[in-house]
Amino acid sequence: MATTINLPIVSACSVETCGFNHDGCRAGAINVSGEHAHCSTYVASDAKGGHADVAGVGACMRTECKFNNDMACTAEAIEVGASFDTADCLTFEAR
Repeated sequence: MATTINLPIVSACSVETCGFNHDGCRAGAINVSGEHAHCSTYVASDAKGGHADVAGVGACMRTECKFNNDMACTAEAIEVGASFDTADCLTFEAR
């Protein structure tokens, strides 16, 4: 049985090399971590997977982000794209 959980959504992902990105992020949920707010769910692959209609932000380990509350993202939505790494949370803002 599926469970509905309210998570911030990944409103856009411009990382074409990710296996979860085909007509938008299709991962059920992504995690953000690392020095540059990296999308740790990123998978470099030509094969396309994931079946979610809309991806959510499951966890964020960037506790210095103004949208982080107890390792949960409070932004309404985030964008993922190239910044310091191939796939970073572009919505990240330091407190």
